[in-house]
Amino acid sequence: MNILAKILLLLTFVLTTEKSYSQTSKIVSGSTDFSVKFIFGTCHGTFDAPKGSAIFNEKNPGSSSFDLTIAANTFKTGNNTRDKDMKSEKYFYVSKYPEIHFKSTKVEKKGDKFQATGSMTIRDVSKTVTLPFEAKKMLTGVMHYQVHLK
Repeated sequence: MNILAKILLLLTFVLTTEKSYSQTSKIVSGSTDFSVKFIFGTCHGTFDAPKGSAIFNEKNPGSSSFDLTIAANTFKTGNNTRDKDMKSEKYFYVSKYPEIHFKSTKVEKKGDKFQATGSMTIRDVSKTVTLPFEAKKMLTGVMHYQVHLK
C-alpha cells in the first residue's frame, strides 16, 4: 500500500461556468495522469477523465470546492502486464475498490496559483493531500475555466 501513498495525480479538466462568480460546474473533458516512484524508476500512466462536480470562484477561492471520482479500472501505462498487476489485489484492487475519490475541504490562492486540500481515498485508505492547480479563464461564448490539478 505504500506505493499507492506516493501516487501523484495530475487531474486536468475543463470546468464550464456561465458567470464569473462561483457556480457548480460540469467537468466537460479531461484526463488523469499520474507517476509513481519505485525502486527501479518511475512509472507513468493515465486514468480516464474524472467525474464529479466543482465549484470554482476565482475571486473568493475559499468558497470553491471539488468532489471528484476516477474509475480505478481505467488505469493504463502502456504495459498490459503492469496494468493487470496494478489492478490486482496487490495494488488498486479494482474489483473491490472501483473508484479513487478526492473531496476538497479547503481551496486557497497561493501566489498566482491555487491549491485544493482535501481527502484522497484510494482503496480503503484516506489521506489528506494538497493539490496545487492553475485556473485560466477561456472565453468561448460562455465563461470557461481550465483547471490543472497537479
